[in-house]
Amino acid sequence: MTSLIIGCGNLGKIILERFSKKKNKIFLLEKNIKVCKEIKKKFSNVECFSDPKKVNWIKVNYIMICVKPNDSKKVFSEIKNHCNKQHVILSFIAGLEIKTISKWIVSKNSILRMMPNIFISSNNSSTAVYAKNLNTNIKNKIEKDFSEFGDIIWMKKEQKIDFFTAMFGGAPAYFFYILNCFNKIIKKNGFTEKQSLSAIKLLLKGVLNNINKENFKFSDSIQKVASKGGTTEEGLKVFSKRNNLFTLFERAILSAENKSKRISKKLK
Repeated sequence: MTSLIIGCGNLGKIILERFSKKKNKIFLLEKNIKVCKEIKKKFSNVECFSDPKKVNWIKVNYIMICVKPNDSKKVFSEIKNHCNKQHVILSFIAGLEIKTISKWIVSKNSILRMMPNIFISSNNSSTAVYAKNLNTNIKNKIEKDFSEFGDIIWMKKEQKIDFFTAMFGGAPAYFFYILNCFNKIIKKNGFTEKQSLSAIKLLLKGVLNNINKENFKFSDSIQKVASKGGTTEEGLKVFSKRNNLFTLFERAILSAENKSKRISKKLK
């Protein structure tokens, strides 16, 4: 199996690193010559190209598009004449609908939208996948070949990709943002960066261990910590007053989801 990755930004680089561990042949199409040189030094099984015409398209199975939405139409115009029915196209582009991709390319390829997050690097991503009328054999092959990303979740409706992008695509950044708030508060109260990070790591480890327990429920775990009339209960009152924290999170996810929808309209 030979995969072609187009675009080596943050996500493209993570996907490349994940696939390179399988020792399979990988082609990379990247216009930035400096990036190509760095990739060639780091990975022995990666061939990097800046010109689509120099790619051996006959050997390619998967075409993984990892460019920014604004660059997507130009990229498809450059590769459309090289695509044939044997190629499975995987789009990692937020907001780009399958019907738009179908309009941009000539041949009738199998086209999938895939939305992971950066935790594919450690096999811990929940990855949404959507495709229209996909062959069962291809579906099974996708599940096998991309199992190292983490969990593959098939979407019944393409519109759900927008929510998934907002919720799970952005979730790592949301968690890091919250933890950074913790970090700032801890340091503000006289602790060092080292002490703060150590305490946060142990906190996360404890939280994860609890979630992994059988019959885990968030409400039960909250009650175990928040004793009646205690300090934790007092803190929770601030978070839960008029559903402040929940409402703020919901607004943030909705805002990100609407951004994905606006991108989609712009690309049509």
